[in-house]
Formats: sequence, structure tokens, C-alpha cells
Amino acid sequence: MKGLLKFIAGLGVLIIVLIAAGGAILGMFFDPNEYKPEIEKVALEKGGVELKINGDIGWSVFPWLGLEVNKIDVKFPGKEDLASLNQAKLSVRLPALMSGNVEMQSIVIDGLKLNLVKTKEGATNWTASAPSGQSKSTKQSADSTPETAEVKETTAESPNNAPLNINIDSIQITNAIVDLLDHSAGTQTTLSDFNMTSGQVVTNAFFPAKLNFNAVQKANGKEQIKVIASLSADFFLDLDNQLYKIKGLQSTLNLSGEPIAGKSLELSTQADIEADLTKQLLTLNSLQMNIANLKAEGNVSVNDFANPVINGKLSVAAFDLNQLLKAVGQPAVKTTDPKALSAISFNTELSGPANTVTAKTLSLKLDKTNFDGSAAFNMANGNITLNLQGDKLNADSYMPPTTKDSKATGSAKNASTSSGKGSKAPAIVYSKDPILPIDTLKTLELDASVGLKALHVSKMDVNNIAVKVSAHGGLIKISQLDANLYSGSVKNKITVDVRKKTPVISSQKTVSGIQIGDMLKEMADFDQLTGALHSSSNITVTGNSVHAFVNSMTGKAKVNMKDGELHGIDMAQTVCQGMNNVGSLGIDTQEVDRSTPFANMGASVKIKNGIVDSRDLKAALDAMVLSGKGKVNLPKQNLDYRLGFMVEKNLFKETCSFPNKLEGVEIPIDCKGSFNTDPAQLCKPDFSFIGDAMKKQVKDKVKKEKAKAKAKVEEKIKDKLGDKLKGLF
Repeated sequence: MKGLLKFIAGLGVLIIVLIAAGGAILGMFFDPNEYKPEIEKVALEKGGVELKINGDIGWSVFPWLGLEVNKIDVKFPGKEDLASLNQAKLSVRLPALMSGNVEMQSIVIDGLKLNLVKTKEGATNWTASAPSGQSKSTKQSADSTPETAEVKETTAESPNNAPLNINIDSIQITNAIVDLLDHSAGTQTTLSDFNMTSGQVVTNAFFPAKLNFNAVQKANGKEQIKVIASLSADFFLDLDNQLYKIKGLQSTLNLSGEPIAGKSLELSTQADIEADLTKQLLTLNSLQMNIANLKAEGNVSVNDFANPVINGKLSVAAFDLNQLLKAVGQPAVKTTDPKALSAISFNTELSGPANTVTAKTLSLKLDKTNFDGSAAFNMANGNITLNLQGDKLNADSYMPPTTKDSKATGSAKNASTSSGKGSKAPAIVYSKDPILPIDTLKTLELDASVGLKALHVSKMDVNNIAVKVSAHGGLIKISQLDANLYSGSVKNKITVDVRKKTPVISSQKTVSGIQIGDMLKEMADFDQLTGALHSSSNITVTGNSVHAFVNSMTGKAKVNMKDGELHGIDMAQTVCQGMNNVGSLGIDTQEVDRSTPFANMGASVKIKNGIVDSRDLKAALDAMVLSGKGKVNLPKQNLDYRLGFMVEKNLFKETCSFPNKLEGVEIPIDCKGSFNTDPAQLCKPDFSFIGDAMKKQVKDKVKKEKAKAKAKVEEKIKDKLGDKLKGLF
């Protein structure tokens, strides 16, 4: 038995010696350079590529099976040059390879250049042209090849196979260039100075590697952005268990170019990454990202690559938005409060069902305002779900500041508008420019609920704001747009339908009990009107421009104001005094009160194709009644409206010695003309009411004389009947 073993061992040694000797002899007497034409021919026939070997080929057989090639050019027939290589070295240790392991000396790839070109027609130089005579069966056979290979590979794998061990002294890729020229998009992207080096590459143990490159993107020949990148980490490969790790990843990107206004911006990232392909689990731990003054960190895991389930935590520390904008070469956001946008932070917990990115808890802080809620993005259909509730926000702090120039411009406009008696303002031009982003709205998939407990905007306080929006398939519904303000409430419902060629927008609005005096006092420092405002409207417009909206506006509306008062003017006093002066009655009127209370003021309107028709304007003022009816034509920008004042006794209180002949007579004012007519010329009184007053006076006098005559007749009859009755008794 021992003799047999010695014989086998001796035979093995003899075989190794023979292989070594044969390899040495083969290397001495066989020159691969003599076979360059044959190699190039085989590459064309079998690989379909034109291969040009311009340098020497070196090789070794034992104990290292090695190959060295120099100066190679590759391209597909009839197409532009695809790739070139200065030098490549590769050697594998044969004894280790025979035992199922891979031991290699340093892999060297130097001067690799890839030249990728895409034509305006979409053809590329990195794919071979399909042979004209290729049949469907051939294509199907070619298509099925990968699956067959995969089946064979799967079959070949078995738990009994010995683990594959890799041991490579190092990998060196130097001076590589990748150039992508896309004529169809007019862009060119160049990756240059690509260098990668590694330590000893082994399986089941960490090894170091470094990577750096420069990248430039041009559009129509003009440089857009430049990137200088570097990356380093320790890598772990467990090929048998399909487990891969990256530890201590450090990457830096230095960006410059047009998008950041020619400035230089550094983006750095740190992370530990692990991918377990058997479990289909990817984890990113200790993730940190820094860009200017923005710092983000967190941990993220992705489970089940086919239907990913994402979990983890992400947070962004408080940062100043304007500092970030300055760093990326963008203009600052100018606000009334210089401290606004200086403390923005964000954090979330990711956890949700498969195929979604779900922020289970979401916290956003905007300076002194806190928002809490949740959000989700469905990767299958792009649907966004948002639920966000805030506490209080002072929107005035984020408004653009008022400058001296803007004030001067406003004053100049007012002056030009009011200058010149009887001057006309320019007619309003309704724009035909599109307003709604139709294509975006058609693809929008959204379900959002946003609330805010308190909002201060334009010196107005609004509470309990609630907004609910759903958008699916081009139908956008704002089912709730509500708020409470000044002891009242506003409720809105809006629908935007862009499913057909012409958009349709409809709105329903209800205003209940808003104290108009309090609102005007805070918004405009106007303290001349009080009352509780109530209104409702149901309006529909079609089209996608202001011009289309105005010409298509159709619907109904009602407005009512109760228990109010108009300060600073006594309507009854003013009308009374004016009528006395017109009538030259010479009555000395004295102002009793400088206010006009009203019990009820309201009107309803019908709107059709932009024409507003009102027939029932009524206002019960102090000692008088105001009524009105007429039309306002928005498309033609004109109005024809008639106001009527009728003085009554003791409606609230008498404030003027008003001539009896005008009591109960409507005093009309006609407002006719275009919107650009001077208001002083727009509305004029209709003096026909004087004739009506005289007719009324005559009727009243006749009626009074008839009453007197009737009374005398009745008195005589009574006297005569009285004498006869006395005689009778």
C-alpha cells in the first residue's frame, strides 16, 4: 500500500515537472505575436468585433498562466472606434486553479479608453448591427441562451461544491477614460483620470480599495458641470454565501459649474453597507451626508429586492436655507423677517408596506413652526400620500420685504391713475396664457391632508385651517379648504377636471358670520364698516386662461350682511341734505349722527358666460331703503346697474327734516359704462323721480281733499239724522 502511494506521489511530481518544463520550452520556442492575424480573424468571426493588436503579446504557462497585451483597438464593423487599451496584465497560478481556487498576481489595466457614441437617430457604436438575414428562430434561440445558461449554472451549483477562494495581490486600473457623446441630446459626458487601486484582494476578509476620477458634462459644446470624485473603503466578499460588505466608506464629490453659478461645492458621504443577496437584504448603517451647511444622518434597510420593504431613520439637523442657497450659487430668499428660514430641521422614521417609501412619523420644523404627520410614496404607481399638521405660522415673516422703490412705484401708479379729471384707466386685458400645468396634473397621484392651527397672514388671523386634496387620473378634488376667522368660518370645495381636452373648474364656497369690521380693521386699518358677513356661491369655469375663465364663468351667488353699521357717513343725513339743496327748500339741516346702521343688506346673483345679473339688492339703512338691480358684463367690461334710495319714516331714527313730498319716493342712480370710465362720470342720478314726487304730492292732496269732503258730508248726514231721531222719541 505504501509502495502504491509512493508511486502515485512520484507520478504527480513527475507530471508537475513535465508541465513546468513544457511551459518553459513552450515559452521559449512559441511566440504568440506570430499569431496576431489569426487572433484578429477569430475575434471578427466569433465575436463580431474588429480587433487590432498594435503592441506585443507576452505570456507564461507555469507556474503562472499569464498574459500581457499592449496597444489594442476594438470596434464593431462599420462603426466608430469603441475602445482602446494601452496595456493589460493578468496571471493565474495553475496549481491553485486546479484545486478550485483563484490565485492571481496583480491585475494591471492601463490606458483604457471607451468611446461611446449615440447618433441623432438613436444608433450606438457599442452594439453590433443585427445581420440582415437573421431569422426569428435564430433570435429566439439567441434570446433563450441566457436562460439556458442560467439553468445550467443553477444545475451546476450544489451544496457539495467546494467554496471558491480568491487571492489577488492587487488590482490596478490607471489612466482610464470613458467618453459618452449623445448627438440626439446634444450632450457629452467625459470620465477621465479614472484610477483604482486595491490591497490584497481575498475572500472572507476585508481588503482596502481606493477610487478617484474627474467628470465633465457639456451641453452643445458648453461645459455645464465638473466633478472631482474620490472614494475609499474596506471591502468584504463572501462569494459562496453571496454576502458583500463595505466598511468605512468615505466619498467626496467636489462640484463646480453652471448649476451652482461657477462656485465650488463639496458633498461628502460616510456609510457602512452590507448586501446579503441570499436573504435579499441591503443595509446602510451610520449614514452621514454633508453638503455646505446641510448635515443628514440615519440608518436604512431594504428587504426583498423584488418587492422592497424599507425601514430606518433619517434626520437633517437645523440649517439656514439662505446659507445653503448661497453655497450652491443660488440667490437668497428675501423675507420681511431677516431671521426667517434660518432654522429648518427634519427627521423621520421609515416603516411601511412593500413597494413604498413610507415616513411613518414625520417631523418638520420651520423656525418656530412645528409640523408633524406622515408621508408615503408608492413606487408602483407614483402615488403620494401626505398627512401634515402644524401649530402656528406667521406668514408675514416670509413675505418679500417692502422697499422704498416699491413704495415709490405704488405712489406713482396711484398718482397716474387719479390724475386728470375724467381720464380713463386702460382697459383690462384678459391674458390667454395657460395657467394650469395640464400634463403634470394628468399624471399627478396624490392624497393629502394638511392642517394648521393658527396662521397670521397679511395682518389677518386665521385659525383651524384644514385642506384635503385628492388627485387621480386627471381629476383633482379639494374636498376641504376650510378656516375659521373673526368669529366666522369659510368653507370651500374645488374640483379641477383635466381628463378631457378642455379643463373644467368648479367651486363651492360658504362664508358664515365673519365680522367684517374686525377683519378690515386689522387688514387695512379701515374702521368704517361693521357687520356679520354671510355668503354662498357655486361657480364653474372652463378653459385654461384668465380670458377663458372670464368668458365661461357660470353659476350662482348670494351675499348677506346683518346687524352692521357704516361709520363716518350718515346716509340718510346725506341724502336728505342733498335733496333739500336740490329742491332749494332752504331748510337748515343739522347732523345728528355720523353713522348709518343697517339691519340687513344682501343680494343674489346669477352668472352666465361671465355676465353677472343681480335683481334683488336690498339694504335696510337708517331711515331709508337701498335697492338695486342690473348687470355686469365681465367679458365686455361694462355695467348697467340701477340703485334706488327710498326714504321712510322711523325705520331706525330720523336724522333730518326731510320734505314729506319725497317720502316713499325712490331716488334712482343709474350706473352705466365701461370699467375704465371715471367713477365720477359712471353713476348719475335720474331726476325723473322729481316728477314722480310731484305726482305723488298731487295724488296725496287730492286724496286729502276727498277725505275732507267726505268728512263734511258725513257730518251733515249725522246732524240731520240726529234731529229726526230726537223728534221721533
